[in-house]
Amino acid sequence: MGTLVTKLLLPTISSLAFLPTISIAAKRRFHMEAMVYLFTMFFIAIYHACDGPGLSVLCFMRYDILEYFSIYGTALSMWVSLMALAEFDEPKRSTFVMFGVLTIAVRIYQDRWGYGVYSGPIGTAVLIIATKWLQKMKEKKGLYPDKSVYTQQIGPGFCFGALALMLRFFFQEWDYTYVHSFYHCSLAMSFVLLLPKVNKKAGNAGTPAKLDCSTLCCACI
Repeated sequence: MGTLVTKLLLPTISSLAFLPTISIAAKRRFHMEAMVYLFTMFFIAIYHACDGPGLSVLCFMRYDILEYFSIYGTALSMWVSLMALAEFDEPKRSTFVMFGVLTIAVRIYQDRWGYGVYSGPIGTAVLIIATKWLQKMKEKKGLYPDKSVYTQQIGPGFCFGALALMLRFFFQEWDYTYVHSFYHCSLAMSFVLLLPKVNKKAGNAGTPAKLDCSTLCCACI
């Protein structure tokens, strides 16, 4: 019986894989991204908890709303991670981020289960990033960004991201509990890998303030 309960709760527990992602993002001064990851983790955890035994008391919203925001948060996390990788200056950065916030919300409301829910934001972000980097390469007449970005961030990050999507769309029927839980872990790892080592656009106004859980919760409110 205990094994069955643990198995049912595993998708909820595995959503906590986003905690290291949130912490690392905040430490690297990606505070907006950390808030998006927190939002995503919260709704994924509550959404799956509603499926668990004896946890229906946590369902403070309708099940379909929790489902919507868990998918929306995941797609938005992908978008902000890729926009962070691009390292746009303002106002381009905030413009592109808001573009994703609005279009992803509409797309998921229209169809939350199709491949386009994730492939749309990823494809659009990759196109935007590729356009910027190709222009930089033309100006520099050399590789942009540094080779280490491709080997240490883009390569591993996209590998874990591709693994997560394969688990989500092609292998989930094998064993939903374990496959979906591993999907959460792969997704969280891909976000960590894609984030630059430091947010160069965060400014240099002294030592950045620590962003703890209480600060994030107050900001969300």
